[in-house]
Amino acid sequence: MPDLIEIMESFNRKERFFLVAQALGKPEFELSDDFWQKLGDKVGVPIPKESSEKKVFVAMDYHLNWVHASLVLSHYSEESDRVSLLNLEGTTEDNQQDIDLLVAFKDESSRCHLIFVEAKGYDAKGFAGFGKVELVKKVDRLEKIINLDKESGHQDVETYFCLASGYEPKNLTKDWPEWNGKPLLWMPLSLPENRYVLNYSDFSIVELNKGNGISTFKPQTIVHGRS
Repeated sequence: MPDLIEIMESFNRKERFFLVAQALGKPEFELSDDFWQKLGDKVGVPIPKESSEKKVFVAMDYHLNWVHASLVLSHYSEESDRVSLLNLEGTTEDNQQDIDLLVAFKDESSRCHLIFVEAKGYDAKGFAGFGKVELVKKVDRLEKIINLDKESGHQDVETYFCLASGYEPKNLTKDWPEWNGKPLLWMPLSLPENRYVLNYSDFSIVELNKGNGISTFKPQTIVHGRS
């Protein structure tokens, strides 16, 4: 069967990916040593170092439709099966819903690992939190895509879902959706603690500085905008 990671790489057509790669002088995205170690520790599986023998595919804003299509192409050879699965309700959709960061690699036994990382940065008040409704939809859709084959469940593919943000979501292990029967993972996202906000209601400019709380920012208007 075709290689899953090679197919995933072939679907990647994000112009931002190639622009950033060219701007940084790297034809492909590579994980920094720090992020590589932290992400591997968080999901509980060592991520191999990139080499000529070991391919680690890293992509940003990767469409969920591409994840689905890659699994179909890599696991099913019959045209009828492919058509049926691509039309399975709740998988392929007419939108561009994506995952912020995808890391895909194979371990020593050639088992494929897919790490999905969803990030949140800022909102108008400081560090942003995750919207539960939006997250539930994304988790549910990805679970349908990953678990296409109810008998085998794609046993050669191991998946992980990790959130990254400026502060840990509250009640993450209780009230938030689970990922394939497991609690969602979380890792800290390093974010600067002072940002400007342009309020479009009156074009005022507010400076936000992090306070003493985990996610508490102190606003200070520096341009009062339209009266």
